[in-house]
Amino acid sequence: MRARIWYNETVVEEAVLTVVKPQSPSLVDTISAGYRALYRRPWVALIPAGVSAYLWLGSPLAMGGSSGSLRAGVHAAAKALGGSPQAQQDLANTLLRSDMRLSLAWLNMVPVLAPAGAASLSQSAISLADPLQLLGAFALINALALLCSSLFLTVLGGAVRDEPFALVPSLQRTLQVAGTICLALLAAIGVGLLLGLPFLAISAIIIATIPAAALPVALAWYIACFWAYVYAGFAPEAILMSRSGPLRALYYSVNIVRRNLMGAIGLLLLSFVIASGLGVVWQRLASSPLGAAAAILGSAYMGSGLSAARLEFYREQTARWRGSADS
Repeated sequence: MRARIWYNETVVEEAVLTVVKPQSPSLVDTISAGYRALYRRPWVALIPAGVSAYLWLGSPLAMGGSSGSLRAGVHAAAKALGGSPQAQQDLANTLLRSDMRLSLAWLNMVPVLAPAGAASLSQSAISLADPLQLLGAFALINALALLCSSLFLTVLGGAVRDEPFALVPSLQRTLQVAGTICLALLAAIGVGLLLGLPFLAISAIIIATIPAAALPVALAWYIACFWAYVYAGFAPEAILMSRSGPLRALYYSVNIVRRNLMGAIGLLLLSFVIASGLGVVWQRLASSPLGAAAAILGSAYMGSGLSAARLEFYREQTARWRGSADS
């Protein structure tokens, strides 16, 4: 852009003004930055590797056993879904033989390699016979998963910020992050209940009036939950990188996604494609004990890099957001 400076109706100077707009890094640049951050502290990948090793070598957790109210409940639920008796039996057996550890770990944010195959109800398997045991296992697994996830994200966040590692401050920060994530989750659930209860009542009325509308209503709820996850999904990154509280973390997450929706969706999809594609490779590689060890380490390294890329994405978008606010 050219600008002319006038003095007594005479041009005395002509200057060229250049407006420099900040360029948003591409997704490849963001993921590359995540792996560069991991390179500063590669041993952080030992945390997901340790969790994956436990899943592969530890005792599986299954429902029902040979008897129990959970086993009867699974069979009743399979029967309620309809279909042929053989299909109902197959579905119930699949559920009863499945390892429940990852399914119950709702607060797990550590990238792990899931064991292949279903858990057989052998002597090495831990069976849950009643709902109280299931509830206790759910609470214990999520408490351990949250602590491991908070430690993993804390150490990884320090690598992204290029901060020196110190053991005691990192452990203290881990406990703070775990508490803040719990509060943010409770806040998100509270907001979801306030906003969702009226629509839940409307959905129940629609399904009771028009049973054929059950599938479209369920699909609408699935889409709503997906977008809620997308907009609130960067709250852990906000807690780590911005050191914000639970409500402000949710606010930052929503604003980051709102300002760069396509970038956030693109990062989620690209990370999913990379993790899913490599997951096939890791499962094939894990056919032997040596291959399983290599698959666990490779999966931990690649997953840690993708987690670091999310932190880098949040930091980049926050810097652009604050830069545009200051200009």
